[in-house]
Amino acid sequence: MSPQIATNTVVTRDELLDFVRPRHHAVIVTRRSDGSPQASPVTCGVDEAGRIVVATYPARAKTRNARRDPRASAVVLSDDFGGPWVQIDGDA
Repeated sequence: MSPQIATNTVVTRDELLDFVRPRHHAVIVTRRSDGSPQASPVTCGVDEAGRIVVATYPARAKTRNARRDPRASAVVLSDDFGGPWVQIDGDA
């Protein structure tokens, strides 16, 4: 059996959202005030406008970081840890 190797697949926005919608486990990466990454496991979803949404509290580090610097990444994972995943970069 040959090893599985990660691939970089280009998809449309609709294909990306179709992948994300049934998956609700993600890691959100924001930036601390010193510029270093802050990774936070979250539960996520997709709203009617096609935005990835995360429920959290105002006092959490990810919230404070995103208010100060909106650049963020979301790594959306499959329930099977070895399954497909996607990284989405943008503004929070």
